[in-house]
Amino acid sequence: MKYTKTKFLMWTDIEISVISNNNPLQDIYDAFSLFYSLEQEFSRFLKTSDLSLLNKEKTLEVSDRFIDVFKKAYDIYNITKHYFNPLVNLKNIWYSQDFWKWIFEKIDEKINLDLDKVSVIWNFLTLKENQNLDLGWIVKWYWVDLVSDFLKSKWYTDFIVNAWGDIYLYWNNSSWKTPVVWIDSPFNNNEIFATLEIKNKSISTSGTYKRKWELSNEKYHHILTPETNTNNNEIISITLVSDNCYISDSYATACIAMWIEKSLVFLQDQNIDWFLIWSDWNIYQTKNLTSYNLEII
Repeated sequence: MKYTKTKFLMWTDIEISVISNNNPLQDIYDAFSLFYSLEQEFSRFLKTSDLSLLNKEKTLEVSDRFIDVFKKAYDIYNITKHYFNPLVNLKNIWYSQDFWKWIFEKIDEKINLDLDKVSVIWNFLTLKENQNLDLGWIVKWYWVDLVSDFLKSKWYTDFIVNAWGDIYLYWNNSSWKTPVVWIDSPFNNNEIFATLEIKNKSISTSGTYKRKWELSNEKYHHILTPETNTNNNEIISITLVSDNCYISDSYATACIAMWIEKSLVFLQDQNIDWFLIWSDWNIYQTKNLTSYNLEII
């Protein structure tokens, strides 16, 4: 039987589906509890979260899990040559006060983006002046991987974890068809641009065509280029397939922040498959995507 549950956590619809002859609902609820605990620890909108307290106090003793998330973010920061940077302060242009109120206001605030200056001694993290961490997005991807490992440890062989477009599909049942994932069209609302068949991989899509707005006659979307604190609009949609969700989505975020030429060079050096749509409608992809039965609609 297929068991599916959905909850709204970390400002995202989270869906877990498990195929099992035994009732997996308790394990599904335990998986949601993992995500709830991460939200309490990493939300920048909760004043009592460890992340908020660290940003306020600048020095804080944090959990092993917090250190693990930070180190993963730091590794990606270096791999992407700083285009993925958790010190980029989105509150300067986006959801400055509350996620729900959708208040957009541009705040001129000096930001120290040097992640190398963040000190880690045992479980103590120390920020420099004008530094504020935002680990909320990598935490969402990290949770998908965490829950996938949890469900595997419970010996489930067929499940899907979907955190609003960041998906891990673990599929070993030969009697079921391989799951089909669709990519939304960046040109036409409510239309599908392409489909792929995915199993035992994560897939993440990021784009500049949904979360966007205007401030002082300037157009913005939710991914900032760290050095310029502005948006790059060359890549309008990018989909990456990899073994880990936190890798696929963080790389997608970094690529949107880069120019197209840098993105292509970067992606060719990584052990992942990818599909991107440029603003002039050109499509770039890895040859291996044919193994996923990629179909442009």
